[in-house]
Amino acid sequence: LMMSGCTGWAPNAARSAVAESIWGPWTELGNPCEGPGAETTYDSQSTFVVAVAGTNRYIYMGDRWNPDNLSDSRYIWLPVEWENGRMIIRWTNEWEMPRLNDK
Repeated sequence: LMMSGCTGWAPNAARSAVAESIWGPWTELGNPCEGPGAETTYDSQSTFVVAVAGTNRYIYMGDRWNPDNLSDSRYIWLPVEWENGRMIIRWTNEWEMPRLNDK
């Protein structure tokens, strides 16, 4: 599970947790983001983590709200990596979409 705190329009640090069942118990794993910008989830709030069909890869999708001009709000998409059973998201300016059967 990846979630965001609630600070209105302002981005904040992400949180993550795991459980064997949706009913819990849940174990908090902390902020999955690393590096510069991690404390604000790279100026975004988590909206969805999508599984790339035919692969074992995932993509983080985050909202970048522009409260002064909502029609100019954006999204960021970043690859999700896995290390020691924990999801890790790092900022990258460019990356390639995983192809089918990419492991």
